[in-house]
Amino acid sequence: MGEARPADPRLLEAALAATRRLDPRGCLEELARGALDLLGGAWALGYLLGDSGEDLECAAAVGRREPADLARDLPSLDAGLIWHLAPHGPAVLEQARVLLAENAAPGIAEQLGPGLLIPLGAGGGCSGLLLVVAGAGESFGEDAPELGRALAREAAPALDNLRTVASLRELVIRDDTADCYNRRYLDHTLEDEVERARRFGGRLAVIFLDMDNLKEVNTAHGHAAGSRVLYEASVRIGASIRSIDKLFRYGGDEFVIILPGTGLDGAREVAERVRRELADFPFTLPSGVQAAVSASSGIAAWPEHGPAGRAVVAAADNAMRAVKFRGKNSVGMAPAPGAGDAAAR
Repeated sequence: MGEARPADPRLLEAALAATRRLDPRGCLEELARGALDLLGGAWALGYLLGDSGEDLECAAAVGRREPADLARDLPSLDAGLIWHLAPHGPAVLEQARVLLAENAAPGIAEQLGPGLLIPLGAGGGCSGLLLVVAGAGESFGEDAPELGRALAREAAPALDNLRTVASLRELVIRDDTADCYNRRYLDHTLEDEVERARRFGGRLAVIFLDMDNLKEVNTAHGHAAGSRVLYEASVRIGASIRSIDKLFRYGGDEFVIILPGTGLDGAREVAERVRRELADFPFTLPSGVQAAVSASSGIAAWPEHGPAGRAVVAAADNAMRAVKFRGKNSVGMAPAPGAGDAAAR
């Protein structure tokens, strides 16, 4: 029986670097860099499984060539498709271009050669993916799937660390009343999403929402009833947005929704869907009484309404206030800088 093959030091270095990072993006970036060094290829993208369990969302992109275009064209992957293509671990997909979305930028697909899929596991399940892509005319070595398997195995402690940190963080960043994130977590997430959009050439929209007549519910039925409405409203809003979108309670009866990869028109559609979901169906209070509660929303986007996330939120807040002034239960869009007051839709 032959001697066991010694582990490639680059593999161990990549896993160790990832283990030192407790943020998902940093961890995946270290693994992606290690994968390129170990396996070759032109680009490496790192994905994490979203809350829905159905989509893998791009959290990191590195490359010997500019990775931003590829990351923009592959912002998410269908988890079921990946597990179908690589059911037994790392596998080489001869044409990575088949994973591209229909709206891929012209010319990108022609630059791509084979793709190596490396499912990443944590706690016994698949929770992420490394997609290493070779350039057109390039190929991976015969041992690439086995090296990818070894990298995934060595990276397991890093992913377990992320899962533990995420569980502890949830206790700190969730709102005490509504089923969403709290204000403390908003600023961090905003700047993180702005930086992601800036790096990958993406878009980012914000919806600022205020419940129209929640104070009347509090006055007539008590604060427990108001809290019940806030909770139910957050559940309805959460069901009306994507898994990659994030909902925050801004304070009192105000919410903020962050929509990555979304422009003003897309945000307006989401805001109108949320408005109908809240206004068209009464809320049942603890006493059994039903109360009609609507909401007013303002929309703004990066980079149109400011270079920083806080400026975009402020613009959406102002657009919401214009809606409240003009009659409530509607959606308004922040004007372009210097264009005057927001126009309620």
